[in-house]
Amino acid sequence: MKVLHTADWHIGKLLHKYSLEEDHRLFFDWLYDTIKTRDIDLLLVSGDVFDTAFPSNASLGMYYGFLTRLLGHKCRIIITGGNHDSAGVLNAPRDLLTHLTINVVGDVTGFPSAGYFAFPEWGISIGAIPFLRDSDLRRAVSGLGYEDRAALIREGITRFYHEMAAHHQSVYPGNSLIGMGHLFVSGAEVSESERDIHVVGNLAAFGGAQFPPGYAYLALGHIHKPQKITDSIRYSGSPIPLSFSERNDPKYVIELTFEDGKLVHSETLSTPALRELRSFSGSLDQVWGELDLYAPETALEPLVEINVVEETYDPARSLRFELLLREFEKAPFRIIKPRLTFQNRLKDASDLFVPGTEVADLSPKQVFLKRMEKEVLDEEVRKVLSEAFEELLSEVSATDL
Repeated sequence: MKVLHTADWHIGKLLHKYSLEEDHRLFFDWLYDTIKTRDIDLLLVSGDVFDTAFPSNASLGMYYGFLTRLLGHKCRIIITGGNHDSAGVLNAPRDLLTHLTINVVGDVTGFPSAGYFAFPEWGISIGAIPFLRDSDLRRAVSGLGYEDRAALIREGITRFYHEMAAHHQSVYPGNSLIGMGHLFVSGAEVSESERDIHVVGNLAAFGGAQFPPGYAYLALGHIHKPQKITDSIRYSGSPIPLSFSERNDPKYVIELTFEDGKLVHSETLSTPALRELRSFSGSLDQVWGELDLYAPETALEPLVEINVVEETYDPARSLRFELLLREFEKAPFRIIKPRLTFQNRLKDASDLFVPGTEVADLSPKQVFLKRMEKEVLDEEVRKVLSEAFEELLSEVSATDL
């Protein structure tokens, strides 16, 4: 029999306010075809189904639409909650979905039996453990120091996985046990999109060796970069890039093959590269030149971040930067994260004068002239700025009168 491990869908994700709805739609088309063509028996989704606790109607529609498409196929589905998910939202249709061979475990209510699923016909069982919140892991005890709090969290995680393994041994000891989890294991490499890495791993430094024995495989979620902790403890990663820091990461799901209840083979199935995320850095002229030469090849409109760095402040450079953004508005890609930085730019007017000088005691023209002294400008730009300042100062003064 075949198991497919995936996680961190983050349906509803916005990348710098840009919707990734089309990315998710095409991914679900691919996932549906993959399940059919590769004859998958069981789909495991290890948390962060949605990007927010209160997903939009469009996000809910995409989620239920995908599940509906699989009805009538032999593939069973087990879904656990992640730190981005609302347990209530996931659990609401749980009883109905159970009758459709879809099992949802949004929280640890009824643990361990509510998260345990045995398939004696395949010789495997699933111990589905969702994201464990602090209230699940330790009691609030006043006066505890850092190491004591960390120890309680480590013990709490280990306890959940021990209890699930013990429950398994008491009911189906002949089956192989696959565990599901949504947590940070120390040593895993993270990306900028994991904005709320759980205290576990940072504070508690929970390590892969602290999982108890008895698990043939641990299907983890929470970390978006796919990676192995050990051969049997793996993060599938997010199936699509969710941040620019993930633009070069491989993206895949993991197929596990069991024979007579034993794991005999694992294989990564690369998800399609639907949209390119590109980053361009350098001087304004360098970035402009690279954008001119950029020829996208993906099906969906590429998303671009640009980081222009100039050594010295020059208002003409700022105007040219704005011109760059307008110039590429109709390009076959979209700039969604533009940034212009001047390395030697003064941060505050008070930096222009000796310590102790009160800027409020100076005239606007004094501040302007001092600022002009500090800037490296050619004479033509200096003349234009001076004329513009005098004109603005005259208009302001007339208004005050």
